[in-house]
Amino acid sequence: MATLKDHLVQILASRDFSVEEKDGYIFGRRDDISVVVMTAGDMLLEDVQDFVKNVSGFSGRKIVASLGKVDDSVQTYLQQSGIHYWGREEIEHEIGSLQLETVGAGPGKSLIDEVISDDMPQRLTEPPEQSIPVILESAQERTERIVKPNFLLEDVKYLARHEIQGYKFELELVPHYLFHFILTLSDGQQKAGIAAVNGLTSHVETWRWGFELIDSIDLPHSKREPKIDFEQAKKLAQDLVAKEYKSHTEIVKDFGHSEVIERKGPKEGSMEIEPKGLVYLPVWCVEGTNGAMIVNSSSGKIISEHIRSQDNEAQTRQG
Repeated sequence: MATLKDHLVQILASRDFSVEEKDGYIFGRRDDISVVVMTAGDMLLEDVQDFVKNVSGFSGRKIVASLGKVDDSVQTYLQQSGIHYWGREEIEHEIGSLQLETVGAGPGKSLIDEVISDDMPQRLTEPPEQSIPVILESAQERTERIVKPNFLLEDVKYLARHEIQGYKFELELVPHYLFHFILTLSDGQQKAGIAAVNGLTSHVETWRWGFELIDSIDLPHSKREPKIDFEQAKKLAQDLVAKEYKSHTEIVKDFGHSEVIERKGPKEGSMEIEPKGLVYLPVWCVEGTNGAMIVNSSSGKIISEHIRSQDNEAQTRQG
């Protein structure tokens, strides 16, 4: 019967690594890339500490793999030590990919590629502020649509593994009221964009990236219903646009030892706002050993992140 160590040797060999076993560890080398792997049953903190000490002079990537239970303290220590951890899910993924290759399915995406790469998963970048967003299949009436996800489960797992050692992933559809606005500034210039009002939190922001609206998604998800109505959302959107794109003319008057700056706001009726309906934005809600995070599945942007620091105090970052 093949052992876990045997499987890890096969996985490395399938990625063109030359493999040898030394001092109970698996060493792999390919060109200028090297990795070392420790396998264990129920992984104890003492075993991990010995591994870190024994390979402290090793310049390549380091992995510990275990099919057994691993305490949170062990996972925290691994992350702080720069060690990649593969649990049952990661090992099953690699073994499954290897088996598919043997039946001619071709090479799949391997976690080895992640280990040897410093790159994070590529996210869609938002265009400059002056860019006008593009909405594909936008509804003219107030019908419901879903923003098409681009950042899928595999991507968010990759991201969360780096950030918080994520282990629980849920996709939620969060309602947003969308409004297309055109604001004429005092100098005659115009600002245009999409104001999105979160139907749960009443938070308002401008969306600047292009996105596609679809009728349904195949991914498992839960759907949240709005807590505010359309009229409330419209007022919030108008307030945000007026505040964010507030135009003013400065007139400086010198009164000897002091200066007075007078500011004049935009003229009345300078804003046009058109409702674009209620849409549901899929977001990934992730729980991890080292915290929690919410990720926009359309752009890959981290909306919020709650990280547990080493002294167990919480640190929260808003995206």
